[in-house]
Amino acid sequence: MKKTVTVILAAAMILACLALASCGQTEEKVLNVYTNAGFPPYEYLDSNGKVVGVDIDVVNYIGEKLGYKVIISDIDFDAILNEVSKDKFAVGAAGMSKKPDRDEVALASDVYATSVQYIIAPTGTFEGEQVALADAIAYVAASGIKSIGVQAGTTGAYLVDDAVKDTEAKAIEYSNAIIASQDIGTTVAAVVIDKLPAEAISKDKDNLQCWPLDAEMESYVLYFNKDNAELVKQVNDILKQMIKDGLIDQYTVKHSS
Repeated sequence: MKKTVTVILAAAMILACLALASCGQTEEKVLNVYTNAGFPPYEYLDSNGKVVGVDIDVVNYIGEKLGYKVIISDIDFDAILNEVSKDKFAVGAAGMSKKPDRDEVALASDVYATSVQYIIAPTGTFEGEQVALADAIAYVAASGIKSIGVQAGTTGAYLVDDAVKDTEAKAIEYSNAIIASQDIGTTVAAVVIDKLPAEAISKDKDNLQCWPLDAEMESYVLYFNKDNAELVKQVNDILKQMIKDGLIDQYTVKHSS
């Protein structure tokens, strides 16, 4: 009898220790990153089909510093903030300009990069170093195609939508500017997108050239779930140090070469 009680007590102790060990285990922290891999050098697919880019390096660095496992999801650009709003530990990292309508549904990080809108068109289309938006739209309206490509949900899309009103030109939305640029000369006469993507797309292409538009400068931020102000604060501290150390500039050079 005594031996049986001893065995039972020993078994109970083992179970208790296992339970304590289980309770002591910490659940892995996950940071869900939503992007759109058609915006080089900030996010694009490498030769192996993996999402890479400046933003991806930035969020991976942040994840490492804060102890998060980073999971990248490549989705439509205009669906990113909707996904971020559903998940407390989510971030939109897609060369996203800080805008009032976006600020209403998500929390913006500090600015980590700036840009301006560019137009991509057949080589030699425009003269001079900068193109007035009105002249760009006039060119499209006068062309046989009469359409201009934009990436859905972006600043360029809003800019062009306003500019084509009361003209013969019209905007056609694409999932990304890479796909849109492939239609230049057939479906669209030109494409409007941010500076670095425009330069990346037209680079080493004899038939395409890009020019800056007379548009306002934009500020890129990361967008977080509204219920996670503490995470945004932590990320801002890291971004400040990354900018100070020139790390984001290094990522930009790396993915632009």
